[in-house]
Amino acid sequence: MADATRSRRALVLVVLYLAGAVAATLLFVKVLHEVETQVVKSLGLDAARKAGGVSTTLWKSHPMREGLIHLAGDEELALQLLRLPPLALFFGWLSFTFTPLLVVLTASSRIAEEVLTGAVRFVLFRTTRFAWCVGKYLGQALQLLMALLVGACGVWVIGWLRLDAFESGSTALWIAVFAVKAWVYSLAYLGLATGVSQLCAGPNLATSLAFLAMLVVSALSAAGGHLAGAGFRQFWELASLLTPGGHKLDLWRGDAAHVLPAALFLVSLSLAYFSAGYARFAGRDL
Repeated sequence: MADATRSRRALVLVVLYLAGAVAATLLFVKVLHEVETQVVKSLGLDAARKAGGVSTTLWKSHPMREGLIHLAGDEELALQLLRLPPLALFFGWLSFTFTPLLVVLTASSRIAEEVLTGAVRFVLFRTTRFAWCVGKYLGQALQLLMALLVGACGVWVIGWLRLDAFESGSTALWIAVFAVKAWVYSLAYLGLATGVSQLCAGPNLATSLAFLAMLVVSALSAAGGHLAGAGFRQFWELASLLTPGGHKLDLWRGDAAHVLPAALFLVSLSLAYFSAGYARFAGRDL
């Protein structure tokens, strides 16, 4: 973490997350305002200056509830989500969708690039390989949490400035909750990225292989969710269990009975991916 702060890598990461979150939220608000304007004009009413007023009413309507139930595929989950502020749900979707990709692209080169330059040899005179690798992992995890929380603040500020009927307290709470949940979910991909980084001798190869690994685990998770069943098809349940995507839906729920086991599985997967890479790194000639 100290290295990342000194080199301004942590600052770049935070700015990247903040800029992405703010840009996406501004686009969300703009599209929302355009949709609401068309709806209001079709009713022969004057359009509001800010977005959000019409959506607050539509969010509680029966058609919206039925549509969300269809998308979620789970009535209980859909009803839980309908009780949350729309902006918080947007931030949750944004974080769960794009943070894993950003983690893979930013974290996969951290160990490999120091191996390539030879800088790791000077560090390992003062510490062990395991401590150094764990330090890299934990430093990236702290930077990721900081970036998500700063991005969450940016989203809340945009909502406060640009949305009508903005529930500031409730939205702040649930944005923070989704930031932490997205962090836990992305830890699995952080373990995957740092695990791959320990296998490679260069940052470009590490980034490419980590991106490929992310695609593979995402494909296995999607296949597991559709193909799991009785008999031989139980293999797909195992594939879903051993990939991050198999636990994502439980993180969206609001009860601890689903969230805590999912978080435990994701942290375990993260450590397993990281340890698989370290098993090779521990015996490498550096």
